[in-house]
Amino acid sequence: MVLLLAIAPATAACSIGSHADGCRAEAITVAAAPSIAPAVEQTARRYNARTTCVRVTVVREEPADVAGVLSGQGSSPGAARPDAWIPDSSLWLPVARRTRLGSAAVRPSGTSIASSPLVLAAAQGRSPGDVSWRLLLASRLPGTGAAQPPVRVRFLDPTTQAAGLGALMLAHQASGPGKTGLGTFAITLYSDLGSALPDDKAAFSAMFHGGDPPTAVVLSEQSVWQHNHTDAKRPVTARYPSDGALALDFPYVSVTNDRERGRTVEDFRAALSQSQSRETLQSLGLRTPDGVAGTGFGAKYGVASEAPIPAHPQDPATVGRILQMWQRTVLGARMLILLDVSPSMGDPVPRTKDTRIRATTRAAIGGTRILSDNSQVALWEFATRLDRDHDYRQLVPYRPLTQKVGAQTQRDTLIGAFNAAQPALGTRTALYDSVLAAYREAVRTYQPDRNNVLVVLTDGMNYDPGHTIILQDLLKQLGRSADPLKPVAVVPIAFGPDIDPEPLQQIAKATGGQAFVTLDPRQIQEVFLEMLIRLTCGQACPMS
Repeated sequence: MVLLLAIAPATAACSIGSHADGCRAEAITVAAAPSIAPAVEQTARRYNARTTCVRVTVVREEPADVAGVLSGQGSSPGAARPDAWIPDSSLWLPVARRTRLGSAAVRPSGTSIASSPLVLAAAQGRSPGDVSWRLLLASRLPGTGAAQPPVRVRFLDPTTQAAGLGALMLAHQASGPGKTGLGTFAITLYSDLGSALPDDKAAFSAMFHGGDPPTAVVLSEQSVWQHNHTDAKRPVTARYPSDGALALDFPYVSVTNDRERGRTVEDFRAALSQSQSRETLQSLGLRTPDGVAGTGFGAKYGVASEAPIPAHPQDPATVGRILQMWQRTVLGARMLILLDVSPSMGDPVPRTKDTRIRATTRAAIGGTRILSDNSQVALWEFATRLDRDHDYRQLVPYRPLTQKVGAQTQRDTLIGAFNAAQPALGTRTALYDSVLAAYREAVRTYQPDRNNVLVVLTDGMNYDPGHTIILQDLLKQLGRSADPLKPVAVVPIAFGPDIDPEPLQQIAKATGGQAFVTLDPRQIQEVFLEMLIRLTCGQACPMS
């Protein structure tokens, strides 16, 4: 990242056109997104030519980098901040304001100086007809028979690209309200983890080298316009979804606390709104803030001349929550799954052909399939006396899900172990002893920068008379085994008519986890998904 030069504040500033002797020069730095920077630089040259007292320096900066600097959480937190900032989207403002430092430095909104709607871009002749943002959504858990869509929609990395962040916002809106909508959105996040593209170049490559179904990518209209003006032999078509387009709005934001510089910042903002500056912006394939296009738009260039229907914007709090949800999903989990194999797990599930253990392992397999590739997952089973004096037994040790285990991956190994799991006849449910042992192992092998969690899958309460600790002893032992520097949450997922939810809730609460309980084993799939959702967003889920 180009470091912004620190410029000493001047004691006085002059108005535009002043050439008075002794006028002390006032200089400001404007950090502009690369997609708009050439036009801002041209305006700055004209502006600087009008006065010897005021000078505007424009630096090209990726908005994600500037947001990091302004929040104090970027890769170059010691770099000086600019006096004005023009990111490509207002979606970056809540990202910059996520800390106290950023909130003090960055205003919650700016003045739009240009716009470019987000579109579904695909190679000419391979783009879908009438489209909706619902094409972004995954309707089912991967590997559970989801129908192939007419087009594979991909998006850019939302942590570095505004078009990617905007795509997440649109997917969240398209998912619908309430718990059902949040579940749809979570499945979409997990499904798209491995397909986020780093930049526009990778996006166009994916369009022209993808198979069937054809690939479409959520991009800015400007990206399509520029591609078609520079690579006419491989034209791309922009499709405008009927449910509205979220536009990159290129806000001009003052980030200086200096009064004199603030005047110059405001003066330069006015210069950017003049007709000559707007024509320069349109020459880059951008629209005016109210959606008016310049020359070179129309079907011939793969983009529409008329402005699309606008989509409803997201509130700043939701933007932050959605981005955090994505980041935690990508981060991956370190998960130890403790599976109940006591005899009751062989009981049939009413009105189905499943046993309890098959319903449970099917849900666990679905969850394993959607966890990010860098997640590390282990599997234990428990009943009584499974391994000599132990009530638990390791089936699969911790490994990254993509690590090779012989001829297959860790994910395949886990799926095979789930499919092979059977109730252990003649045993009992040694829940408390097994939870304590698994918790200690999870703390001992804790890894930072991950969601470390112990997931307990059971259909009953603790039952091993004379050979097990009681609940109060378990809670005390969990407290003694806990390490504040190595937090591990216990997450019981329990189902069936034999469940006593109170002990499970106490166990979860003691470790910062959450218990998920249902009387109906047929709901285990939904309960498992809810657990995965809470792993990624905690109590701050972006529910609409």
